[in-house]
Amino acid sequence: MAKEQVFLCGVPYRMTSRGPVFCLTSNSSGARWGFHMTPDETANGEQLLDALSRDIGLGCSFRFTDPIDSFPTSRNEVHGHIQAYLLRVDVEYAIWSRSSEFRRRWCLSDEAQLRVRRKPIQRLIDNAVRRLEKT
Repeated sequence: MAKEQVFLCGVPYRMTSRGPVFCLTSNSSGARWGFHMTPDETANGEQLLDALSRDIGLGCSFRFTDPIDSFPTSRNEVHGHIQAYLLRVDVEYAIWSRSSEFRRRWCLSDEAQLRVRRKPIQRLIDNAVRRLEKT
């Protein structure tokens, strides 16, 4: 049996006076919003930070070293497992290398919940809010 593919998922946020806002992403032609993922090829978290900077124009840092959640990929994706990390956004670039391929949208948790269709991704928002409330 083939080894299960591991994907890293970034849950980027920034704090506002109204609470955390989350950066959802979508490909430029897609209608589905979610959080950016990349295959874990190096077992190194820096790979996730590099992907967010290159693909969606966010300079981030890990808020916690451990994942806020992990769950299996959906049936129509490559068989594998997703590990999601809460990432504090330190820099938002106006221009980034893959801006023609990816869109981003900042949302408060309630709006983010409505825009995301997959239940495991919706749970990420709840988990992120809970983790941030504890700190």
